[in-house]
Amino acid sequence: MEEFGFLTRVAHAFWPQLIIVAVLYVVVILAIFFDLMAGIRKAKQRGEFRSSFGLRKTIDKVGKYFNMLLAVTATDVIQILAVLQLNSQTDTSLPVMPILTFLGATFACFIEIKSIYEKNSDKDRAKVQEAAKLMHELLHHKDNQEMFASFVDYVKTQKKDERL
Repeated sequence: MEEFGFLTRVAHAFWPQLIIVAVLYVVVILAIFFDLMAGIRKAKQRGEFRSSFGLRKTIDKVGKYFNMLLAVTATDVIQILAVLQLNSQTDTSLPVMPILTFLGATFACFIEIKSIYEKNSDKDRAKVQEAAKLMHELLHHKDNQEMFASFVDYVKTQKKDERL
């Protein structure tokens, strides 16, 4: 009978935690959505062509964030079970909280907030750095004619996109 008492306590302890975890996951999704909207608004302000590339980056970001959140949530499940067992064996009342999931969600939201408030000039600077890196690669492999041809095609495509 003692065994069922522990299982009942586990079930009662996990319901509130599941609700907390679900709310944290929704908050992260909302933060990503707000960043996407801010990115679209900033691209319009810069007069940039908006393509599916940015949306693909957002989908990749969702995947990375949720991989991280699932891993820390799994760790939280283990620590919650350990705390519940410790509480039942020692008559203590340590809090049962998904602490790592809180930290992971906070980290993801902090990154999204930083991205939302990032200035257009910072994004432009990042693009210039990316172009300089590409140019460095091209110069490093200057004997590779195919790479130069692809760079010229890329520049032509960018100019066409800017005109649209």
